[in-house]
Amino acid sequence: MFSKTRRRLTIYFSILMILFLLAFNGTGYLLLSAYVYSSQERQIQEITDNYLREQRETLEHLLEGREERERRAGRTRERSGRDGWPAGTLRIYYLVVDANREVVSGNIPLLEQPEELIRQLTAWQPRRGENRYFTVEVPGEAKIELVVAGRPIYDDGEHLGTLYAGADVSAQKAVLRKLLLVLAGLSAIFVLISALFGYVMSGRAMKPIADSFERQKRFVSDASHELRTPLSIIQASLEVLEAEEGGKMGDFSRQVLNDLKDETRRMSSLVTHLLALAQGDSSELSLNLETFTLRDEIMKVIRQVKPLAQEKELFIEADIPSDLPVYADKERLRQLLLILLDNALRYTPKGGGGITVTAKPDGREVALSVKDTGIGIPEEKHEEIFERFYRIDPSRGRSEGQAGLGLSIAKWIAEAHGGRISVQSSPGQGSTFTVRLPILRAAKEK
Repeated sequence: MFSKTRRRLTIYFSILMILFLLAFNGTGYLLLSAYVYSSQERQIQEITDNYLREQRETLEHLLEGREERERRAGRTRERSGRDGWPAGTLRIYYLVVDANREVVSGNIPLLEQPEELIRQLTAWQPRRGENRYFTVEVPGEAKIELVVAGRPIYDDGEHLGTLYAGADVSAQKAVLRKLLLVLAGLSAIFVLISALFGYVMSGRAMKPIADSFERQKRFVSDASHELRTPLSIIQASLEVLEAEEGGKMGDFSRQVLNDLKDETRRMSSLVTHLLALAQGDSSELSLNLETFTLRDEIMKVIRQVKPLAQEKELFIEADIPSDLPVYADKERLRQLLLILLDNALRYTPKGGGGITVTAKPDGREVALSVKDTGIGIPEEKHEEIFERFYRIDPSRGRSEGQAGLGLSIAKWIAEAHGGRISVQSSPGQGSTFTVRLPILRAAKEK
């Protein structure tokens, strides 16, 4: 139980750590990326303004004759043949086109065939302060990523052309991608470390609880062992007293004796149940697993409780294949079935129908069901009835000598076999308890 809780706490802690790391690293990466991109875009805007001033002579003669324009543009290209405008770690490119989208001047030294980039740039009508990112294919090399700003050029309201200035930001983007991979790797490492740390710390945090629970289990087990002997002695003494002095007792004394016997039996049953649960909690009780035919054991239990059913004018019938094997502990399985039949008899009114026991293979499981026509159980109580000391009607349960441990023991027996127990019920419609036990090992044994 505590190991499952410890694992669950570790998983919760790891999930929280993952969410924290994702939020922290994601926020940090986005902020850093935004800062880098904004710095690049701001820088390229400044570079564009610088180019705009430098190329003023070319731009002022855009409206002159074509030959003169080309001549002047050629001289400008000769003057501007350097590899971009100095901009720190950025490599700068520029392009000047006229109103007809024809290239007047430019410097794109890295591209042998810049026609595709020029086509993309001239198709863009930039607004002041606008930036765009372009990816350019370079034969034999990696892709180049450019951030480009544009400036439309006007003279007395007449559109002369457009200036495009861009910078190669491939290196910066590559650094950001590598940073993202590094952050992802570090996050994975820290998640593993935090999971290990969480597992260790959850174990330390649960140690006082586990010690307290262990002391409680030992107390229940020791108390149950110690109480069994005196209760057996009391019960035997009451039977001897009834045999020897029963004929001399008055009605009141006989009633007191019968009450004492009932309470002693109830206490003996309670102690037996407590001892079984304590042994189950501490894993001291091992199951004697063997392969046997389920029908034979079920019919033994039915014969045992049949007189009680007849006393309440109820029928008990069984529908079980004669060749259905199971791999289980006979005694514990009989105990589980006896608990379910006892509950069915208690909560089915006199003359109100009866009980049907069925068993059938269901895939790799055996489905054992006990169906009654009793008072039923509200849906919101279906989970609670398997808790220890829980009774739907406390006053009725106490008057009938119940302690609310039977279904808890039934659940423990089912789970100890690797199975489970469930209930389908509604008020006034009776109840069906179904126990599912694995039969994979039984098939192998057979």
